[in-house]
Amino acid sequence: MPQTGNRVRFLYRGSLLDGTVFDDGKDEPHEITLGRHQVMKPLEAALSSMEVGDERTVSIQAKDAYGLYDESALQSFPAYKVPHGEDLPVGETIGWTSPRNAQPIPAKVVSIENQVVTLDFNHPLAGKDIEYWVKLVAVD
Repeated sequence: MPQTGNRVRFLYRGSLLDGTVFDDGKDEPHEITLGRHQVMKPLEAALSSMEVGDERTVSIQAKDAYGLYDESALQSFPAYKVPHGEDLPVGETIGWTSPRNAQPIPAKVVSIENQVVTLDFNHPLAGKDIEYWVKLVAVD
């Protein structure tokens, strides 16, 4: 069995509990080093207990996946303070930048009403239980 520090390669497919696939590695193995927290803790634990060739479906609760949905991550701004504030696509995700973050942060445009833009900074999968199908293909 793989141990902390081993590099493991695995095939994977992530889905919601209703079967909707949100991430599919196709036939390209993903590589991580165990113990470096490069994947969710339950997924790393499963990979650590598998032998090469094993397949497994790992169920992950929302709190251990992308986190619980946080109402405080909904934020409203005057439209004039948001680039293209009146013309943003409601329902779409934009890259939000500010003086505090040079790299864009994904934010879903929830609404534009009365010259106020409401953005949701939660991860799109926040609050959702998920599962990953994994197949361990190599351990170094």
